[in-house]
Amino acid sequence: LLATSAVHQHLVMRGLRASTGLVVETGSARETHHFALLAGYGAEAVHPYLALETLVDLAAHLPKPMSPQDATYNYTKAVGKGLMKVMSKMGISTYMSYCGA
Repeated sequence: LLATSAVHQHLVMRGLRASTGLVVETGSARETHHFALLAGYGAEAVHPYLALETLVDLAAHLPKPMSPQDATYNYTKAVGKGLMKVMSKMGISTYMSYCGA
């Protein structure tokens, strides 16, 4: 969060933020709240590589095995719906309105 915020603020001060996109690759984002915080600090996209790798490993060991593609699809869909719920409670209609707020 601190690094994302620092880069976001630096780009804002230089007047380059509108022409730059911030993509955060992190192993610590797992829950919807983590994604919402990163967006609030300026991240326009988040790649939670550790969460996705964990899902792929766990998908095969479920009581009813699931394909890795289905597991990652379900996870990304759940995170997206969670972000929509967080933003709708705040009265925000688009992700870009929430980004960097």
